Amino acid sequence: MIFSKPTSYAVRALVYLAQNKDKGAILAADIAKAETLPAPFLSKLLRELSANNVVMAVRSPGGGFVLNWDPAEISLYDVFMLYDGLTLSNECLLGHGACSDETACCVHQHWKPTKATIETFLKATSILDLLNMREDRRRLLLSNKK
Repeated sequence: MIFSKPTSYAVRALVYLAQNKDKGAILAADIAKAETLPAPFLSKLLRELSANNVVMAVRSPGGGFVLNWDPAEISLYDVFMLYDGLTLSNECLLGHGACSDETACCVHQHWKPTKATIETFLKATSILDLLNMREDRRRLLLSNKK
């Protein structure tokens, strides 16, 4: 898996919020249940997303979380950088610390183009894109059952 659990869970929560944006604020417990995620951990992630202005915490009766940005404007790269930081961009694939052309390990030149492709994908793919992919997959699965 390319994403850490925090990144993966945050992405799933953001897709869920995008899917249900017309319903207003959604409780962390409801997101956790719908996405089968551990509620206490998800609550922590949502607080971090709120601190980074990706979601807004609504503190009132019927409160919860809502997206602060249009889901088309939130890239996977944005979320990845919040939780996984620079691991993709500057860490050695083999764990030798900082990775650059100057400090290249034996796989650096082979990994570099793959890493660039992954980074391009993360930057080009939004939460809305994932929501659309999820819906497309759901429609395909339903049509195959008929």
